[in-house]
Amino acid sequence: MERFTDKVAFITGGASGLGEKTAKDFAAEGAKVVLFDFDAENGKRVEQEIKDAQGEVLFIEGDVRENESVQNGVQKAFDTYGPVDYLIHSAGILKDGMIHKLSEERWNDVINTHLRGFFFVLQACVQRWIDICKENPKDEIAEYPDRRVITISSQAAEGNIGQLNYSAAKSGMLGMVKTAGLELIRYNIKTHAIMPTLIETPILGELLSKDDGKWRKYYSGRIPLGIGEPKYVSQVILFLCSTDSWFMNGEIIGINGGRLDKV
Repeated sequence: MERFTDKVAFITGGASGLGEKTAKDFAAEGAKVVLFDFDAENGKRVEQEIKDAQGEVLFIEGDVRENESVQNGVQKAFDTYGPVDYLIHSAGILKDGMIHKLSEERWNDVINTHLRGFFFVLQACVQRWIDICKENPKDEIAEYPDRRVITISSQAAEGNIGQLNYSAAKSGMLGMVKTAGLELIRYNIKTHAIMPTLIETPILGELLSKDDGKWRKYYSGRIPLGIGEPKYVSQVILFLCSTDSWFMNGEIIGINGGRLDKV
């Protein structure tokens, strides 16, 4: 089944983890995929793996924390494939620390990657989408091209020990999604956030492997369905970009492994 034939997905953080899995799933369903990441080695690896699977893909080396880099990357995507249809903000880092030990550098790195980065890529796509709409005004909202924005927040948005910076960034995304949903629906742009629990990705590798697997056992015991696989997130992202979710906007969706209280 190819739900996304001739559609274009721009994915930040596409060189690994959730972004990589989402990119591969989009490509498998016919989308033209743009990977935007500062990790050139893994970005080129994922690009080649998608090509080997007969997918259409472009890797662009760039940094979501730098507006010029983002603007150039988004413009290259538009120039190569035409207007982007789906923006997926998956770029993310962890630099944990208890409040009294958290350095300004760690605070800034996490806030800038998640919040500043989301703002820059959102604005870059939205500016171009709105220009297209204004050049071709329609009588009805539904007549405009159907665009989607998905950002990856986290259950840590509700608070988590040692993650003041990460929690602040991930909760900030939720307000951005609600605001964008209000502003952009007039152009048929729908914006959503997802809030996964712990998912098996490189970003969590150090946490889950340290202390002889103590933390893996701890979290596995607190999530009824266990630590998640990337596909459980990518499947929801693809749903939120599909025609099946056309009537939805501004939603915040938990991917919780069956756990309803805090991990």
